Amino acid sequence: MKVQVIKTDGTTSVHEISRSSAVREIQKLIGCDCCDTVNLRDGRVMFVDDRGHESRAETHGNVTTLVPVRARKEVNPEATRLYHAICKPGTTHQIVGDVAIVIDEDFA
Repeated sequence: MKVQVIKTDGTTSVHEISRSSAVREIQKLIGCDCCDTVNLRDGRVMFVDDRGHESRAETHGNVTTLVPVRARKEVNPEATRLYHAICKPGTTHQIVGDVAIVIDEDFA
């Protein structure tokens, strides 16, 4: 399967990875040990470093939410642009670190 990596400096590259070890290979490509995903709502999914931001937990009733406190990596302007395109207007959160974009169907 193909993976597009978007680095914080704006450079992109395409890599061929094995489906059987896709998540491990993606983690290696973007330099993280824990991923989160963003559905780009166009058939693609963006893998981001889940620990790219230092966070604190806020609990309201029985719901706990992680709130980003500060970035641990550089802002990725292109990944942030893709993220903001699917967010509600006024969203200010930024994507940090390198990201990987895959076709969602490849994981089905």
